[in-house]
Amino acid sequence: MFKQRKWLIAAAMLIIVGGLYPYLGLAEGESQGEETAATAVVDTADSEAVADAVETDSASEPVVIDAAADTGSTDSEAVQTEVPLTAVTATTKVSENDKYELYIDEKTGNVRVVEKSTQQQWLGSPQVPKTTMPNNKKFMDSPAHVKYTLGADTTSTYTLKEKENKFEIEKTDYGAKVTFHLKEEISFALEYRLTNDGLEVTIPDDAIKEEGQAKLLSIEPLPFWNAASGDEKGALFVPDGSGALITYKKEHAQFFAGYSQTIYGDDDAYVAASHTDIDSEWERALPFKEKIALPVFGNYRNGIGSLGIVTQGQYDAKINATPSGIRAIPMYRTSTEFIYRKQDVIFIGTSGQIPFFQGDRIPGDRKVRFVTLEGQDANYVGLAKAYRNYLTTEQNVQQVEQDGYPISIKLFGGLIRDDLIGSTFIKMTTFEQAKTIIDAYASKGMTNLELTFEGWSDEGMYGDQPDHFPVEKSLGGSKDLKELAAYAKQKGVKLYLQANYARAYSESDGMSKSKDAIRGMDKQVKEDPNYYISERWNKDYEMFYLMKPERVVDKHVMKELDNYADLGVDGVQLSYWGDMLYSDLDPRTLTQREQTASAWVSALDAIRGKVGSTGVDYGFAYTLGHVNRIENVPLDSSHFIMMDETVPFYQIAVHGLVPYSASPINLRDDAEVEKLRALEYGALPSLELTYEETSKLQRTLETRLLSSQYTSWIDKAASEYKESASYYESIAGKAITNHEKLSSDVSRTTYEGGTQIIVNYGDADAIVDGVSVPALGYTVRNGGQ
Repeated sequence: MFKQRKWLIAAAMLIIVGGLYPYLGLAEGESQGEETAATAVVDTADSEAVADAVETDSASEPVVIDAAADTGSTDSEAVQTEVPLTAVTATTKVSENDKYELYIDEKTGNVRVVEKSTQQQWLGSPQVPKTTMPNNKKFMDSPAHVKYTLGADTTSTYTLKEKENKFEIEKTDYGAKVTFHLKEEISFALEYRLTNDGLEVTIPDDAIKEEGQAKLLSIEPLPFWNAASGDEKGALFVPDGSGALITYKKEHAQFFAGYSQTIYGDDDAYVAASHTDIDSEWERALPFKEKIALPVFGNYRNGIGSLGIVTQGQYDAKINATPSGIRAIPMYRTSTEFIYRKQDVIFIGTSGQIPFFQGDRIPGDRKVRFVTLEGQDANYVGLAKAYRNYLTTEQNVQQVEQDGYPISIKLFGGLIRDDLIGSTFIKMTTFEQAKTIIDAYASKGMTNLELTFEGWSDEGMYGDQPDHFPVEKSLGGSKDLKELAAYAKQKGVKLYLQANYARAYSESDGMSKSKDAIRGMDKQVKEDPNYYISERWNKDYEMFYLMKPERVVDKHVMKELDNYADLGVDGVQLSYWGDMLYSDLDPRTLTQREQTASAWVSALDAIRGKVGSTGVDYGFAYTLGHVNRIENVPLDSSHFIMMDETVPFYQIAVHGLVPYSASPINLRDDAEVEKLRALEYGALPSLELTYEETSKLQRTLETRLLSSQYTSWIDKAASEYKESASYYESIAGKAITNHEKLSSDVSRTTYEGGTQIIVNYGDADAIVDGVSVPALGYTVRNGGQ
C-alpha cells in the first residue's frame, strides 16, 4: 500500500513538472525573445501573437506589423469538425425572388434562406451536434421565444416547449405566415417575406390574442438566426455605444447572462429598469453604461453574415446577444426582443416594493429585417456599410455639408447660485466676452469655429426652462446676443444656442409640475434627480422633471421659433433629444416612446425650417436626417464582461453623412488615449469653456467643468488643431470604407479617396507597411500630412 502511494505521489509530481515546463521554458528564453522582437514580422491574423510581441518588446524597439496579412475580419475559411450534426429541416419551399429562396420547416415553423447564385444559406434553426439534449434542440428550433406574466413574475417559454402548443402555416404572396397558439392561451403570428437583400419578419399587432390569464410581455423572433458555434470564426455584433464584438471562442470564462439592453437606453418613466436598492425615498442608479443609439444587431461566421435592422417597434425593444455555454447551449446568437408590457415597482403605504406590469399592451406591428452578407462583406465593416445604405436609400438621410475643419466650442453663460440669503447670478461668459474668445482663437489660427452658447436664457443654465426667453440681462440681453450673432457671421463662425425642452429643474418658473411633467406607473409626477458620482445615490436636493413631449413642443418650442430667428443665430442645439427617450404614463396624456421620438423629430424639422440648423448629443438613430451635427458622439462601448472588442460601427455608418464631434478636450479622462480614439473614429475636436475662472462655479449645480477658463486651453487646442488640420480636412464629407485592428494596440481607418490613419495605443513604436507609427501616436497616409 505504501509503495502504491509512493508511485501515485511520483506520478503527480511528474504531471506538475510537465505542466510547468512550458512556463519555465518561456522564462528561460525571455531575453532571446527581446533581442529578435524588433525585426519580427507579425502576422496580424493572430492578435495574441501581436500582443505577445508588444509585451516582450523593449520600449525603444518598434514592432513590425504585416498589415497586408489576413486580419481575420472576413473569417472566410470554415473550421472542419468531426462531430455529426443534425440535418437541415427547413426544406419546404414557400417563396422566391430574383436573388433568394425561402424554405420553411413544417414541423417547427422555422425558416431557411438560400442565395440562388452562391447557394449560401442562412438558418433560423442551427445545425448542432446530434448529441444535443432534446429540450435544448426544441429551444433552438423554436422560431420565437416568449415571455409572459400571470401577475407578479415573469415566465419564459418558447413555441415548441409544450405539446399543447400548436401552429398553422399559411402560404402568402410574399412568403408565409405562421400563427402560434400557446398553452397559456396567447396567440401571435410571424410573417416571413423575402426582400431584395434578405428576409423580413413581421409580428402583426392584430394577430396577438390574449384569451386567458396570461399577459404577453415580449416576443423574440428567430433567436438563433445564423447562430454559430465556438469552433467557427466570426463574432456577434452589438450596437453598444460605438459598437462591440463578442468573438466566437471554443473555450472562455463562464458567463451567467448574456447582453440584453434597450434600444435608445432605458425609459426614464420607469425606476426599476435603471436602478437598484429602490425604496420609497432613495434609489441607486446602475453603474454607467453606454447606450444603444442604432436599432441594429448582427453576426458573421465563416464568410456568412447577417445584419438585423429593427424597422418597426424599435422604440420598445431590446438587443440580445448570448455567448455559448448559457443554458448549456454551445452556440453564439444575437436577436431583438420586442417589448409589449414593461414592469416597474410602486410603493403603497408601508407595504414596500410591489412589482407592477403595464395593463395594456404597447400597440403596433413589430418588424425586423435581416440583411444577408457574404465573403469580404461578412464582418462588422460590411454590417455597418449595409446599415449606412439603409439610412441613405430608405430613411432618406442626406449628406450634411461640412465646411473644412470646424472645431466646436461650447461657452457657458451663467446660472443662479443659492446663497444663505437670497441668490446670485454667476456670470461665466457674457456675449461681449464671447467676441474676445472668438478673436483669441482666430489669432491662434482657429478661424473655423462652431460656437454653442449654453446658460444664455433667463436666469441661466437651470433657470426658467423649458422657457428660454427673455435672454438673460446679466449676460447682455437680446441686444448683445444679436450683436454676437452678427459678429460671428462676419468672422465666419456659426453660432448655436443650447436649448433644453426635456428636463426642467424643480425650481424653474417656466413649468408647472402637475401639468407639464410626465408621470410614472403609480400615476404620480415622475422625479428625475441628479446622482452622486461615486455612490450613485439620488440627490433629492437636485431634482428635475421630464417634460410631456407634445405639450412642450406646442406650448414652448413652436412659440419660441420666431425669437431664435430674430436673434440671427445659425441654429439650436437640443439637449436630451438625441440621448434620452422616455414615455409618459399619465392616463390623460398617455405617450409611448415612439410618440416622444416623433414629437422631437417634428420639432427638429420645424427649427431647421425657421432657424437654419439643429444639433443633438450622442445621436440616436431617429434624429439622423433631421440634424446638422452631433455632439459627444459615442466613441466607446460599455465593456461588459462578454465583450471582446470595441469597434466604430456607428462611425462607419454615419461619417460623411452628419458631422460629429468627440467629448470636450478639457473634460477628457485620459487625454492621449481619448485624442487618439477621436482621430481613429473621425470625430471632430470640441471644448467646453468659460471666460471667467472655473472656481466661480463653486457651490452651484454645475459640477462638470473642473477646468474651463479659455486662456488655460487655447494653446493646447491650437496645437492639436494645427497638428490634425490637414487630416480632418481630407476626410470631411467622406465615408469610412474600412477599419482594421492590425494588432492589440494598432488600428487603421480608411476613407473614400484613400486617406488612412494608423493609430498606435501601445508604448512602443510600430511599423506598418514600412511606415513608422509612434507610441501613443498616429500616422496619416495618402492624404493630410
